[in-house]
Amino acid sequence: MDLLHAPALHWVIALVLAGIFLPGAWSKLRAMDEVIGVVADYRLLPDRLVEPFARALPWAEIATGVSVLLPPSRPAGAALALALLCLFALAMAINLARGRREIDCGCFIGRQKERIAWSLVLRNLLLAAGAGLLFFEPESVVPRLQDLVPIVFGSIALLSLYAAFSRLAGLGPPRTAAGR
Repeated sequence: MDLLHAPALHWVIALVLAGIFLPGAWSKLRAMDEVIGVVADYRLLPDRLVEPFARALPWAEIATGVSVLLPPSRPAGAALALALLCLFALAMAINLARGRREIDCGCFIGRQKERIAWSLVLRNLLLAAGAGLLFFEPESVVPRLQDLVPIVFGSIALLSLYAAFSRLAGLGPPRTAAGR
């Protein structure tokens, strides 16, 4: 069986995407004023659109997280995840190209701040590739019983790597004596 078409891989991707989008949405809903500030900080939207976009974002993330978990809505959830992840990567890339590196990425509000970096752009594009794989999934298959352990442990491992990467990326490069 081709690995890219393996139902277990698709379930791992769905669980990872849900494990990123749902907690991210929850953190945004709990601190909407901060979310509005983060969206404004990117300086990509006209002022009148910042607050509506910021208020809609967590609901789009909830829709994404729930949709990728439910096989009938998985293609729609995957398309939404793909769109959001590419939008996030583009917003970061534009600001990095402008030389604006001290912006909080806004991924998880209230936790350690995570400064934007090219590594985060790449991370979002890799996640978008996974969402694209789900979007083109020929059919949603219920996993076999023997696939449950690899699905659960694979999802936990990838979410742990995501969390570790986020922590390290949020630290940024150490300052040198000349850079202080």
